[in-house]
Amino acid sequence: MNISFQEKDPSKIIAEIKKVMGTRQLAQMVDFALVDGDLLVTISKLGKSTLTFKRQETSDGCQFKLEREKIALAHKPLKNDVKGKILKVIEKAGGEILEA
Repeated sequence: MNISFQEKDPSKIIAEIKKVMGTRQLAQMVDFALVDGDLLVTISKLGKSTLTFKRQETSDGCQFKLEREKIALAHKPLKNDVKGKILKVIEKAGGEILEA
């Protein structure tokens, strides 16, 4: 999965994602954070899953490429549903899904 943003500052990207998440129920289960400049998505409910996206600056913004995925056993049946909701939030925050 590849995600692209026109914004170059990853802190601003995370802030915008969290703003879009607001007080939705999804925001209580999913956290977006920067770890060593990379994007870490943590899903916590009945287990803990993590998605690690490697950051790469481009001439017109910033891209994140899924590098590692650790899915909790309880989350496997819901993986596609939750992934779809996360992708919608990313798009509303100004991200473009280059490869799902």
